[in-house]
Amino acid sequence: MIDWGLGSYERTAMQLAPAAGAAVEAAEILPGDRVLDVGCGTGNAALLAAMHGARATGLDPAARLLEVARGRAASAGIDADWVRGDALDLPFVDDTFDATLSVFGVIFAAPPEQAVAELVRVTAPEGRIVLTTWVGDGALANARGLLDTAIAEATDDGAGGTDGPASARALDWGDQEDLRALFAPHGVVPEADPFPHAFTAESATALADEWLALHPLWVSARATLGDERYAALREPLIDVLEAGNEDPQAFRVTSTALLVRADLA
Repeated sequence: MIDWGLGSYERTAMQLAPAAGAAVEAAEILPGDRVLDVGCGTGNAALLAAMHGARATGLDPAARLLEVARGRAASAGIDADWVRGDALDLPFVDDTFDATLSVFGVIFAAPPEQAVAELVRVTAPEGRIVLTTWVGDGALANARGLLDTAIAEATDDGAGGTDGPASARALDWGDQEDLRALFAPHGVVPEADPFPHAFTAESATALADEWLALHPLWVSARATLGDERYAALREPLIDVLEAGNEDPQAFRVTSTALLVRADLA
């Protein structure tokens, strides 16, 4: 299980800010709309929604990130609510929100069928759900695959196991057919449009070292892998990132994401 309060997610959150802007724009938020940001992290989407006049609520399991979001809101004079909670059991009554958003947040919840059921449950009739998800290709996806394989090997799960990363991806948030399957039981047909999202750093080595030291996705794995296995990931991680580098003078990789909108009847 990923503890998103570990390390320092703030730099990654800053790099994901453009995707939050795209999600808020796609949600067509009006003043007075009730908006929920699931897996809000440091508050990117919730803060933008509030700036559009929404009554915004950010939800995240990581208490530390909620404090960061709360501080950002206070510094900007923005009124928003911050709630600690789980995407699989949202602490809100049915039909609470006009728009429910998640920027690369709910995609880490498993099982995904339950996560989607919760998104639909708390969204009001004629409301909309807007998500951003990653498509499983490119250097960043390969880096995640490297980590997942190491965890599977360390837990004797293997590629065909039933507990762990493989089962969490039984339905792929980045696959349009899988997305339709996730929403189909609720009579909802999502629309998904691909968009590019670039990550930059001084070098592949600098990004690898940053992730291993600070990124919650990686830091959370250290307890499972142990120090020796974890340290052994550094060189193959650098190699994977360097193989996808688009900037010979520094480091840039572009990943494909999906902007997903599902309108409720």
